[in-house]
Amino acid sequence: MSLTAAGILRHPGVHDEIRCLARELLKIHDAYPRIGSVFATEQRAMMGSIALRLCFSSMPGLPRKGFVLSRFIGEVEAAGVASRNTADGFVKEMLKYGYLRQFDVAGDRRLRPFEPTETVLTAVLAWAVAHLQALDGLDGGERVHTVTRNPDVIARLHPQLSSDLIGDGAEAAYPRTLALFAWVVNSKLLTLRLLAGMGDVAPGASQVVTDVDSISGLAAWMKVSQTHLTRKMREAEAIGSLGWEGRRGQSPMWISIGFLKEVADETAARLAIFDAAYHALFGNNVEDERRA
Repeated sequence: MSLTAAGILRHPGVHDEIRCLARELLKIHDAYPRIGSVFATEQRAMMGSIALRLCFSSMPGLPRKGFVLSRFIGEVEAAGVASRNTADGFVKEMLKYGYLRQFDVAGDRRLRPFEPTETVLTAVLAWAVAHLQALDGLDGGERVHTVTRNPDVIARLHPQLSSDLIGDGAEAAYPRTLALFAWVVNSKLLTLRLLAGMGDVAPGASQVVTDVDSISGLAAWMKVSQTHLTRKMREAEAIGSLGWEGRRGQSPMWISIGFLKEVADETAARLAIFDAAYHALFGNNVEDERRA
């Protein structure tokens, strides 16, 4: 049986696994920084997820897995994620950077579908494994062992994940702190950096200290405007979601338990989606192996 979001949140080690997951995702970003930027902002992550789902589902008649531009644009619009122009620009950018490539279809010169390159597939597999590793850490499972023995796992797993991960697209309701950052460039990197650098969560604590001590350094690492990031951070500070141990910008930053709960809720929901997709593909085999 797959883990539920509520069950994940009740686990005594949930904050440790959230921190470990954040660190693993940052390692992937460091290894694939430009690909990481695709998934570091909410809108782009959603478009990337749709593109992969269409590719792995693939339309009939294509010689191999891929997607056509018109269908991608239609799916992005239908999900309320972005406009036609934004979706079209996203594909052109991925093509420019070599993360997508086109291939020919015999008998139809006009139909030139897109497929992800091997680098993208490797990065996406690492992203999925990081989440499955967190789930294994919660219940001692062997999800990572199972998926790494299945070389086509991403092509099988991602269509199961995509719709649930996207949810209601642009209409999604974010809790108040995450809403401040949701559509900021590289916003996901900010949250990951705070989580990766947080200390242990003491019972009954109202704050958790992090090792972040400079907005300018954070902005440079995220490749965003320091002025814009400072404004967003001060908005979060004004509602009590973060602050400083001492002088602002010259001492360790803390995040509130309320902010951590927002992130934990979102992470637990995402992990539950991963586990449901995993069990939909491998559940019976996994149970058979455990009984053996």
